[in-house]
Amino acid sequence: MQNNNFGVIGNPIAHSKSPIIHNFWYEKLNIKANYEKILVTNTKDLKENILNYKGVNITLPYKEDVINIVNEQSQEVKIIKAANTIINDNGFLKAYNTDIFGFFEPIKNENIKNALIIGAGGAARAVYYALKENNINIKVINRSKKEDFLCEVDTNLKEFEFDILINTTSASLNNLLPLNEDVLKTLAKNAKIAYDLAYNHDIFLDFCKTHNKNIKTQDGLDMLVYQAALAFKYFCGIYPNEDLINGAKKLII
Repeated sequence: MQNNNFGVIGNPIAHSKSPIIHNFWYEKLNIKANYEKILVTNTKDLKENILNYKGVNITLPYKEDVINIVNEQSQEVKIIKAANTIINDNGFLKAYNTDIFGFFEPIKNENIKNALIIGAGGAARAVYYALKENNINIKVINRSKKEDFLCEVDTNLKEFEFDILINTTSASLNNLLPLNEDVLKTLAKNAKIAYDLAYNHDIFLDFCKTHNKNIKTQDGLDMLVYQAALAFKYFCGIYPNEDLINGAKKLII
């Protein structure tokens, strides 16, 4: 039965900081609601769990699977085929993607002209969309080819230079680098920014910094909070102000 509560669905989910962010905003804005972690271990249980909540966020590994069970998709979801925010309107499920906004907000003033995206999952699709919308040249590298997503399996990346290197894979979560060390070393030396969508797992950023002391590093903390802020607007009709956003960041650092 639907209630006025919200949550984040994924597997694994114990590590998620999203409840800290949303519950902080509920408290500060005097909204009577609760946001919790929801472990879903297989795709067939997704819809049943979503229907128990007024709205949910979707994280790994379900951002692509969830679009098959919703009733309506926003324009960006139709294009990138991945969603991370679902609104339950009395059983009618609407899908949105706030990762696009969350990813680009921290780097919007960096004057980026070309980018390398490492990985081709749901998060990579959001990154691709955000970069494309801002007229940035993009190259995607992934372990396997995906027919519906432009990416290369193997290429001589050493001959390219990128303003920004973006790790969208889960490699950092496993304390691994997403690319061959020699290749990544060369790329890092010529890049201005290294961006890892993960947070509190710095192996990729530390490696890039080791080989280019001038490179800027950006982890996924800001993205997490900014995508949550837009999701919060979808959930509650209010976009958190700067004080609320900064307060959430302090709670999860």
